[in-house]
Amino acid sequence: MDLSFMKGYKWFVYWLEKVELWISALLLGCLMIITLSEVASRYLFNSPFPWALELSILIITYVVFLGVPALYKGRSLVILEFIFKRLSLKAQGILSFLWEIFVGIFFTYLMIASYEFLSVQLRYKSPALDIPFAFFTLPLFLCSISMLIFNIYFILEHLEGFRKGKRGLDPSAPPPSEGGGQGGQDRRLSAACPFENS
Repeated sequence: MDLSFMKGYKWFVYWLEKVELWISALLLGCLMIITLSEVASRYLFNSPFPWALELSILIITYVVFLGVPALYKGRSLVILEFIFKRLSLKAQGILSFLWEIFVGIFFTYLMIASYEFLSVQLRYKSPALDIPFAFFTLPLFLCSISMLIFNIYFILEHLEGFRKGKRGLDPSAPPPSEGGGQGGQDRRLSAACPFENS
């Protein structure tokens, strides 16, 4: 496997996660402002915004579906650790690899299905914002693409780890240059990276 490709892909995955988190945080801030404005307008001036509810729903949808890939990338989703940790390291590696294959198949299907659904929803518009309903399902399509990008990285990492017979670098760890000083040597970088020293 090409070392330069894997290093470049690793950096791309890392920055994609950062961008998604920043966008989610920005949208969450916008949601707070809209909600406070709506409350003030409704109860202080008795003049609610007719578009506030739809816009809030739209923003929440983007926040959730941009945040889920970052949780997946950071290995922060709930897993059955009680059962998983009782297996041998080899069995854990094989089970984790098979799980990533399953996840990849699912999100490939989800990407195709959500794209088809988007084309249907382009015909209809929301009553308050007067925008196509496709904007409400676009986050699902973007989420499936992002999850697939992270999933491919995990699969390649597993394959390289199997080839070298050792565990790969924790995908949630930042690149070595991030954090500086002792920060670059934290526990997440303690595992051997299969893409370096090849």
